[in-house]
Amino acid sequence: MEYMGLAGIFAREGYRFCQGRPSEVGIYYKYYKEGFHVVLAADLSGGYRMTPEQQRMMEERVMNSFYHPQGILSDFPEGFPVYHVEVLTLLVGGGEAGRQLCTQCRNIWQCEPKTGRLLIFENQPGDFFGLRQAIENEFDANHENCEENSIKTPLKDMVKSIKAGGELPYITLVFIAANVLVYLVMELVGSTLDGLFVAKYGGMYPTLVIGRHEWWRLFTAGFIHFGAAHLINNMVILYCMGSRLERVVGHWRFAVIYLFSLLGGSLLSLTVMLLTGDYAVSAGASGAIFGVVGGFLWVVILHRGRLERITTKGILFMIALTVYYGFSSAGIDNWGHIGGVLTGFVATVILYHGKYQKC
Repeated sequence: MEYMGLAGIFAREGYRFCQGRPSEVGIYYKYYKEGFHVVLAADLSGGYRMTPEQQRMMEERVMNSFYHPQGILSDFPEGFPVYHVEVLTLLVGGGEAGRQLCTQCRNIWQCEPKTGRLLIFENQPGDFFGLRQAIENEFDANHENCEENSIKTPLKDMVKSIKAGGELPYITLVFIAANVLVYLVMELVGSTLDGLFVAKYGGMYPTLVIGRHEWWRLFTAGFIHFGAAHLINNMVILYCMGSRLERVVGHWRFAVIYLFSLLGGSLLSLTVMLLTGDYAVSAGASGAIFGVVGGFLWVVILHRGRLERITTKGILFMIALTVYYGFSSAGIDNWGHIGGVLTGFVATVILYHGKYQKC
């Protein structure tokens, strides 16, 4: 079995290939100093199933075939010693059966090329001489266009998900509908680009919140936007990130994370305004959306630093870049963003403990 996607990866990494037995198993090997790196690649996508006993037997055969301290290995000069052999089993596909095998055997990974996922369980090696990064880079490159299209056409992705039997992220859609509805109603009676109008109809302003005790503004401000561009930008990000987080943590958990992040962002924004005396009308769903990003950060950490091609480094970079942009630009409630991220992260830590949801 010489899976074409893997063949390219191993070729770039300097591995050679030989056919194993059964035909669903291929052997990639690379010589280094006085030993070999060997990868047993087993294709489980076509129905072939490997038992733990078979995996251990294959691993032992490979060790015996490549380990020759006296220098009798074929294709190498006589007297050429091989003192070290490192073996990794790589399952291609297999679904739940493959995952069960990974929990029972050692030195074994599972990859799903179609979805761009490399699964490495806690009892397995975190890397194999740089091979993990090579596989993940290949998957990222293959799915880059799909990722861009999912950001540009969220509605199309939603339809495809439903047709494929995916679960509808209806809480995310409810929040999007609520934001759009509020915007349309406010535009009918005035202009959302007018700060005084926004403050009158639910925006957050310290004097109104503290002086008149209108604490409800901490909540309503999260559903009001300054103009169509502000609304559209926030809603696109909310669907792209929110639908993913909802599928992972579940509907009601997502709703709690979103609403707590909204309030957390508003509270920190209000507190900073009161401390600095720099008052401004604040509105927008960005605090709650940053809470979704903060929640996704915790989820990715629990999933060993990667989930749906999103990595911990990628999320942290996105947060840092946005915060920097906020502090270097005028008219952006950056403290609301920070409050949302922190609240969303903490809420997700409390509510989500790593159990996968049906999607």
